[in-house]
Amino acid sequence: NDDDGRMVIVRDDRKPKEFSLKFLLLNAEVHFNFVLQECRAVILAGGTLQPTSDFVQELISDRVSREKIRYFSCGHVIPPENLCVLSLTTGPSGLPFDFTFQSRNEVRMMNELGMAIVNLCKVIPDGIVLFFPSYNYEEQVFSTWKAAGIVNQIDAQKKVVRESRTGKSEDTFKIYQEIIRNNFQVEDSAFNLKRQKGALLSCIIGGKLSEGINFSDGLGRCIIVVGLPFPNPHDPVLMEKMAYVSHHTKNPQAGKQYYDNLCMKAVNQSIGRSIRHKDDYASIILIDGRWQGER
Repeated sequence: NDDDGRMVIVRDDRKPKEFSLKFLLLNAEVHFNFVLQECRAVILAGGTLQPTSDFVQELISDRVSREKIRYFSCGHVIPPENLCVLSLTTGPSGLPFDFTFQSRNEVRMMNELGMAIVNLCKVIPDGIVLFFPSYNYEEQVFSTWKAAGIVNQIDAQKKVVRESRTGKSEDTFKIYQEIIRNNFQVEDSAFNLKRQKGALLSCIIGGKLSEGINFSDGLGRCIIVVGLPFPNPHDPVLMEKMAYVSHHTKNPQAGKQYYDNLCMKAVNQSIGRSIRHKDDYASIILIDGRWQGER
């Protein structure tokens, strides 16, 4: 069916003379039906499936009774006191954090964020992983911080390591990992251990270090997420997908819900890098005034 997919011509803004042809599958349900027809039971399992509405909507046809679908979610392996989740909606001076596209480029907003990070680095031990919504914004923030002397203030508390847009993520992680491993040094011959300052790893949601990397124990005592990583609403591929979802479900709001879910899944994927075993512990800090409402 022609409605099940689109052919998209993609141009790279960094290489304006180069184009690529991409097939966009809109209706995964057609292919997944073969699985449903051949099996007595199908199990979809994962650590970041929430919100599950997208999977049901995209993979399971209306011909399958919704009464046959069962949901199971188990509790965490750690006790409640091992995880602290906070939303930080205002900065040290009382400035409300607003990292919407319209406000996030304000110098005072970026500097307020920087001072909040400085304060957090003073009280959180070992490693902090700081997630930004994009490479461009991370670079802009650090450029602003350097001009204001904030990078030096952070570095005085924790060694700053940054994910590179072009470099190897393995190399960046090894540098960060080595700093954390050396975080405890022998102070004297009696083997008294002295805790060092640790490190701060700046990386990108959806980037190389946001998936498949385990920030267990001292590697991730705190995960900080700046803003909400909504994708570009003007991306033609995303626009086609949102239009299809709304049309397919006959729900005008379904495309917007799909868009919101993409953001939440990206956040879940990133903050899920910490807490990797039953004795682990960490703090999750979400920085943006929009986290104050229900999400």
